[in-house]
Amino acid sequence: MTEPLVRNHTEITQELFREGANAQLNRKYNRMAAKVALALLAALAVLAVLMRLMSGGLASLGFELVIFALVLGWIRIALPRTECKRAYQTFESRCGGFTGREVSFYEDHLLVQPEMEEPVTILYAEITDVQETKHTLTLICGDDTSVLLDKAGFLLGGVEDVRALIAG
Repeated sequence: MTEPLVRNHTEITQELFREGANAQLNRKYNRMAAKVALALLAALAVLAVLMRLMSGGLASLGFELVIFALVLGWIRIALPRTECKRAYQTFESRCGGFTGREVSFYEDHLLVQPEMEEPVTILYAEITDVQETKHTLTLICGDDTSVLLDKAGFLLGGVEDVRALIAG
């Protein structure tokens, strides 16, 4: 095999994992929160009309608005944190506590070499999205595979080189 064009070593800590995962989870839960918000707003509107027709007062709608805010807060704040923590624990147990990995980038593919697992080859054509945070670059390949890179972990090349290789 030829020499890699770009190399990265990442020790995936819980903080790094959380930062990279939050970008993905925020997108997922923003969509869910929007759908739930629309459904709850429709239910509140129907309830407001019914209450107005039956009793003439809308005072009890305040309680429903509090419940509305709590449900949306749970979807946007508590649920992503819980899922992220659970995902990291699963990741850590799957790799037996060895959370380091080296990723080598070649002309048309990348090679992920975890410390205690078999290497995985991913073609650049399989990458569907790239998400960037302050410290991470996450390459998303379909719905269930992603490669988390620590921006400070580049041994050869850098983030711009990775973008150029993926863009082809």
